[in-house]
Amino acid sequence: MKRICVFLLILLLSPFTLLGQAKKPVIMVVPSDAWCVRNGYVQEFESYGQKEQYPDYQKALRNSAEIRLLISYMADFMAKEEFPIQSLESVLKNIRNESSDVASVTSGASGAMIIESPIDELRRVAKPDIILDLDYQVKKMGPRKQVSFNLTAYDAYTSKIISGNTGVGTSANAPVELLLEEAVLSFKDNFLLGLQNHFDDMFAHGREVVVTLRRFDTADVDFEEVYDYQGDEVELADLIDLWFSENTVEGRYTLNERTPDVLKFEQVRIPLYGKNIAGREVAIDTRGFVKPLVKMLKDEPYYIPVTVYQKGLGEVWLIIGEE
Repeated sequence: MKRICVFLLILLLSPFTLLGQAKKPVIMVVPSDAWCVRNGYVQEFESYGQKEQYPDYQKALRNSAEIRLLISYMADFMAKEEFPIQSLESVLKNIRNESSDVASVTSGASGAMIIESPIDELRRVAKPDIILDLDYQVKKMGPRKQVSFNLTAYDAYTSKIISGNTGVGTSANAPVELLLEEAVLSFKDNFLLGLQNHFDDMFAHGREVVVTLRRFDTADVDFEEVYDYQGDEVELADLIDLWFSENTVEGRYTLNERTPDVLKFEQVRIPLYGKNIAGREVAIDTRGFVKPLVKMLKDEPYYIPVTVYQKGLGEVWLIIGEE
């Protein structure tokens, strides 16, 4: 009897049993770019002197009851699988209600403006881990309908594709959401496993982000300024590089650009979670990750003013010389 109890205890504590209790990524479902363009739900946005088109989610939700219903259905579907959901409609309302305008910051060094696209703003405010892009078309065949769809999962921080699934539902005289449900159920298990595996990889090896440091032309120092470090004269760029080596997950990052005025760190792996000032575990975003670096630059012996600007969700700019 004792052996049976021990066996059952081991079974209950096995990784397989605990898998369902693992942390899950936060999901946000949006209509795909292709669907928005095809249906005329786009907006123009000027970026560095060039006009670009972006999906107009607000207009899509306001004018298309069908896409609103399908996004709601997909969100409910993911919630039933115990994936935390971030509501697209709620995030759009939060963006409209924001009182402060953080649309741009001017760099004195280059004269360039850091411009935040509507998509970057959406991701920064929502902070999902994974975005599900939903594209679909309904073909009418007499009284019957057939749904063809494309569901693509993106990493919200890097925009890299995690998985993509396409399919065609059977022809039937049924509501579109039921036809979509039938199609989604055909690949559900592999799709959900792919999302969880991606998140588990981030949990183990860190989330990938970009950190760029620039300087205003009014700054008293550049990144070649020399400081004393353990008796040696070391450039500021090397001291910042050392900070990244000690604070990234497994020391994983790439310094892709290094000049007196610019340092660009890419493929920076940051932890998903950390402790807040109250000691509770909280999710860490790009801005939260660089807070200790900003504090280091502002403190002795550097005393360097720093402006912090979060560009979207997966990129942050630190501009030295002014606050």
